[in-house]
Amino acid sequence: MKKIIYLLALPLFFAACGQAPKTAEEAGEVKQATKEAAVFTVDTEASILKWEGAKITETIHYGTVNISEGSLAFAGNQLEAGSFTVDMNSLVNLDLTEEKGKLKLEGHLKSGDFFQIENYPTAKFEITGAETIVGDESATHRISGNLTIKDVTNGISFPATVIVSESSVEANAKFEINRNEWGVLWGGTKTEQSVKDFLQNNLIKDMITFEVNLKANK
Repeated sequence: MKKIIYLLALPLFFAACGQAPKTAEEAGEVKQATKEAAVFTVDTEASILKWEGAKITETIHYGTVNISEGSLAFAGNQLEAGSFTVDMNSLVNLDLTEEKGKLKLEGHLKSGDFFQIENYPTAKFEITGAETIVGDESATHRISGNLTIKDVTNGISFPATVIVSESSVEANAKFEINRNEWGVLWGGTKTEQSVKDFLQNNLIKDMITFEVNLKANK
């Protein structure tokens, strides 16, 4: 069975270097699969998105969110297009027990204080480009795409891993975003924040880490 290995390591360089994410218009158009492309459908039962955030006191919280749908398309050996959607209602915390505030934190994150899932029940990533990297053992492709959270879309780019066979794809990725760029802050949005919200928001670190584990089949 023929296999192609792409590396998906994903610390976002725009975050590490202080580079602001691009707007959707700057990032380019979302790629569409051609008729000839081999399309792999994401197995939502076997795929997951992990999240991690922290306070300035170094208190770390982490958990998961379910991937509700997605696909990856290949033209020959080249990643051509792809996307995945996240069900924000499925967000759970895994580091706390109910006695220690698990349900309270989950409700807090889902509420108008942060992700406002009543109004924004899904988040989405869509590929806008995939460039081959030559001579780098740590990565073979740079993936660019639009990340939409709370109806705010910014373009991001990262070195990426995908293992492709004739019948399946496995992709594992880890990256960071600055939550403020997507309006994920205490009080809902910058315009809605009170002074108290602003002060509380600054007790939370700006960066959120995501780890994506995708499995897809023809």
